[in-house]
Amino acid sequence: MKQIAAALKEYDNYVIVGHEHPDPDSLGSMLGLYFGLKQLGKSCRMVSADPIPQNLSWPGLKCIEHIPTDFEPAHDECIIVVDCEPARTGSIAPGIQKGKYLINIDHHRGHRGTGDMVYVDPSEAATSVIVYRILKELGVQIDRNIATALYGGIVGDTGGFRYANTTSEVLRIGAALLDCGVEPDTIAREIFASQPLSFMKLLGFALDNLQQDVDGKLVWVTVSYDDFKRFNADPVQTDHLVQYARMVDTTEVAVVFREVEPGEIRVGFRANSVDVEQLARHFGGGGHRLASGAKIMGDLDTVAREVIETARQYLIRGELSERNHKRH
Repeated sequence: MKQIAAALKEYDNYVIVGHEHPDPDSLGSMLGLYFGLKQLGKSCRMVSADPIPQNLSWPGLKCIEHIPTDFEPAHDECIIVVDCEPARTGSIAPGIQKGKYLINIDHHRGHRGTGDMVYVDPSEAATSVIVYRILKELGVQIDRNIATALYGGIVGDTGGFRYANTTSEVLRIGAALLDCGVEPDTIAREIFASQPLSFMKLLGFALDNLQQDVDGKLVWVTVSYDDFKRFNADPVQTDHLVQYARMVDTTEVAVVFREVEPGEIRVGFRANSVDVEQLARHFGGGGHRLASGAKIMGDLDTVAREVIETARQYLIRGELSERNHKRH
């Protein structure tokens, strides 16, 4: 932590980047660092390969530059990658490696990406918590803008303080951020209860097509690219569909298959106690023990059958079969 703080003090020009298809923790970490470094007099900008979700209204979101292709940092700009390894920044990943100095701050388990300085703590509930600690180490005054971003990131990755990663320390940090003027009701509504009509209609269709196996312990839903078009819903903003499969009272492993582009399948895994990161890594993905994902190219039905059969055997045996090869 002290080394990260020292490195941030050393340089003057920064570009902050999160992962592709940004979620609240990725955005909260970016914004928290952005406002904090600006407070210290640093030159700073934020870049995203994908558009910012429209349901959020946090201060500073409009400052994030959407650069889908050909990102090139200036010769004196240092890169800070938050909430992911550099390879997961999407289409701007090649440009990320060209920064003067690369700092990687994250809380996900698994293999680490490249970086001149890498700080990863999987025990933290959110990368926004790590950013909070870094800003305190730097002596930054946590104002309302910073607090809103970090609180939103923490709320997003703890499921509104409902997941197992909610500790007393996380709640204390949340309380400290609320003391800075955060509006918790607005943040909670924007993250969990603010969806366009098109999504609600898609949700109804998806719930009507839930499937299960292993005595209800394995629950999944499949949504094709054509389904998204039919309901005029944005595929990349629907990763939380998996939470609804997880709500079935018998569920131990929930899976959602989203064909976000023809032949590009995003697979989301959620669990209450089963280590689904092993499943995700088996298919070239990763994440957390109870919440992970993977991207698989191929035919939707074929991919779904392969993943579900692997998950089924995993639930029955408690381990991944040696005969199932890793798919990337």
